[in-house]
Amino acid sequence: MPTVHANGIDIWYERLGPAEGTPLVLTHGFAGPSAQWRPEILPLAEKRPLVLYDVRGHHRTTVPQDASEYSIPTFAADVRALLKAIGVGRAHVGGISMGGMITAQFAVDYPEICASVMVIDSTCGNAPMLAVPPEVPDAAAQWEERLVTGVSLLRAAVRQDGLEATLLREWEWKKANDPHLDVSPYTLEDDLARIKLMTPEGHIGAASAIAVRPDLTDRLPKINAPTLVMIGEWDDFLPCALRDHELIPGSRLVIRQKCAHGSRWRLETFLSEIEAFLDDVEDGRPVAGERVV
Repeated sequence: MPTVHANGIDIWYERLGPAEGTPLVLTHGFAGPSAQWRPEILPLAEKRPLVLYDVRGHHRTTVPQDASEYSIPTFAADVRALLKAIGVGRAHVGGISMGGMITAQFAVDYPEICASVMVIDSTCGNAPMLAVPPEVPDAAAQWEERLVTGVSLLRAAVRQDGLEATLLREWEWKKANDPHLDVSPYTLEDDLARIKLMTPEGHIGAASAIAVRPDLTDRLPKINAPTLVMIGEWDDFLPCALRDHELIPGSRLVIRQKCAHGSRWRLETFLSEIEAFLDDVEDGRPVAGERVV
């Protein structure tokens, strides 16, 4: 599979689907490299060009040893450098979870490249990074604070105990606290396979990037590309998605029922809503509104 040297690192990428058309560039989530995500999103390559890649610190892309070389703006700059290197000047840009954070950063930093934007199961904010936190935190800010605490604890656990032991402890917590675990499409075996694609250094670096990411809420109203904000009704990021939809002019909000965090929940709706959104964008139809599917 091809690798390009861009923004000072070697980035693994894959181009799928037809040669003609505006490419769809998708960014995977935290510690979930493209090798694991690919089977779920491969149908999206049937109608249009699809570009997948591994984020810095993940699997086949360079894994810097210094955590200071990881940040969400750096990840977005990596995408920009990758697209330039492979000759893509304009694209539909989207991502899930951490990939949604990278997509939001890309949308505000490189708007000229975005034919459309898709922020999925994610957040564009980071309340702990605001200069003046709200006196009474709302639900989105409260979740963002919990998220920063969680990834900070995760970094410490991986440093001390390693990836597999930390993952096993996380699953014990889920068994005691996750009300939807019994219907989850994700398994411990899947997660153990996924974590083998990571190194402690890459895992810690990406977690650090999530913890200190810029809060983009004041920049969201400037996004003028058609935007899809998609979220599961059981996803802890739901309050963030509702807020981001309100802040991004003309955006489309899609709430997927009986879905938690991740594309594998009712995968058919994940794929069909992306397809419907992109068809509307490419046919020049308005995308604004809200849907529950």
